[in-house]
Amino acid sequence: MEQKIKFIIIGLAGFCLLFVFLFIQASSQQQKLLRESNDLKTENTALMGKASKLENDLKETQSRINSLKAEKDRGVEELNDLQKRFESVSRTRDELIEKLKQQSQAQASAPAPAPVQQEVSVPQNTDAYWGTVLKSKADLEIQLSSIRTELKNLQISNESLQREKNVLAIDINSLRNERKDLLRQLDYNQKLLDSMSQEVVRERNDKVAIQDNLKDIRVENGMLSRQLKSLVSRKESLDKKVQSLQEDKSTIEKRLNEMEAMLTDKITKIDALKNELEAVKNSKASDAGKESKGSVELPAIVVRSASSSDKGSVQIQEYPGKILAVNLDSNFVVIDLGSTSGVKVGNTFNVYRDAKSIGTIAVIQTRAGISACDIKRMNTPLKIGDGVK
Repeated sequence: MEQKIKFIIIGLAGFCLLFVFLFIQASSQQQKLLRESNDLKTENTALMGKASKLENDLKETQSRINSLKAEKDRGVEELNDLQKRFESVSRTRDELIEKLKQQSQAQASAPAPAPVQQEVSVPQNTDAYWGTVLKSKADLEIQLSSIRTELKNLQISNESLQREKNVLAIDINSLRNERKDLLRQLDYNQKLLDSMSQEVVRERNDKVAIQDNLKDIRVENGMLSRQLKSLVSRKESLDKKVQSLQEDKSTIEKRLNEMEAMLTDKITKIDALKNELEAVKNSKASDAGKESKGSVELPAIVVRSASSSDKGSVQIQEYPGKILAVNLDSNFVVIDLGSTSGVKVGNTFNVYRDAKSIGTIAVIQTRAGISACDIKRMNTPLKIGDGVK
């Protein structure tokens, strides 16, 4: 019983320690998840800020690209205008050259007097005309050179704009890729945050379940402690009963020893009496033989009377043992059958009186010639001399 109680106490203590360890581990895991959730939230806000910043940069670069496209379109338009002006100037120059050729041919093919008549006025007009032509030609050449330089500059600026456009396109592609990466990271962080929130909810539910289990365990522990107290009290009462039974056993053993000594004395006295009786019988038989000398010997007539010894032998044959002592207070009897008769602890005997069964006894201790038996059943109070079988 004590070992069972110790096992129960050790099991309860181990279960409590295991529960406390699981509770501490769950709380630490919950705190860790909360810290990770806070870190992910801060990282999410930082990524959102970075994404918004990248979106603003993307918008600025897009506006810049649009402005560059507008400047490019204006440059192309100016280039087209200059090209048209250059073509118009080239046409006017060709026309002027054609006119000069025609005039020279006309002067060469005209009659002599006409030139004489015109010598006074023509040279002046021709010089002025050629001066204006040369001046316009010089202006046209200057404009053409300026247009060419502007065209070169526009080409250079167009190439630089094209390069900038390519660089900006590369930057835009990289920004788009970064934006996609950031969006994927945001989606991943959102999913991770959702999973962590679900884990936190599960942890809270597990914590609530653990608290409920702890309450149930405390209730069971209280019940077990009360049962343990009752078992301890019962153990104390059983120990007291065992002690009292030990005392009764010691007293019974003392009484059995005393009764055994008394019975051995009685048996020795009975043996001595039997020897004396046999001696007396032998002496009587010898005297009767002496007296019968000289008389007619008749066959011996033997008459068996139901003497006390014959009755005792019959009773022994019917009932091998009998009760020598009775103690109804301690609920035991002593019989005259012992280990020499083959009696063992645990054997049961029926008690008879006047050929009727009046009870049942069980052997609890044995000696050489006697045995102590516990009374299991009795219809009437047992008495000394009742037969045992």
